[in-house]
Amino acid sequence: MKVIENFKTYLWSLRMRKIARKQKRSRQMLGLDLAKNVGIYFHYNGKASYETANKFADYLKTRGVSVMVLAYSDSKDKPTEIAENQSFLLFLKSQLGFNRVPHDNAVSTFVEQPFDIFFDLSLNNHFQNLYIANASHATFKVGRTSKQGLNIFDFTLEVKDTADMQELIDAILKYLEVFNQDGSRN
Repeated sequence: MKVIENFKTYLWSLRMRKIARKQKRSRQMLGLDLAKNVGIYFHYNGKASYETANKFADYLKTRGVSVMVLAYSDSKDKPTEIAENQSFLLFLKSQLGFNRVPHDNAVSTFVEQPFDIFFDLSLNNHFQNLYIANASHATFKVGRTSKQGLNIFDFTLEVKDTADMQELIDAILKYLEVFNQDGSRN
């Protein structure tokens, strides 16, 4: 099994490098005051994660920001509490290819959006999480610090291994408020 996993990892890394080479995006550090549209990605692992992500999206909407959310679920069936619509998309483990690249229209729609800010709220380093962050056309990508994420994200945050999604969101908001203050001084 280790040989198969190593082969999958090799194929995945080739795919990631190819995406990175093709992608032409302008990078710019932004605070929430300047963001007009935002993408939020998270790993669904129960009702609590769904509610936390929705609460964050609602907060951003109160600030006048357009929000699109993409969730990944390890389950075979779509969770009943998730209501998909144009601004909330979901994909499942069954929609991952052999090399762990998602093959779903929801993912394609999400990563092609020209977000001002992309937030990766996942707390693990699954290949599909890093793929979505890498493939996103966002101007400013924010996520948790990881070995693989350093080449993908424009801004990373170090959080404890025991941290939950709300702690990551709180840290993100804290630093983006600093960016807002710095931007207003110019």
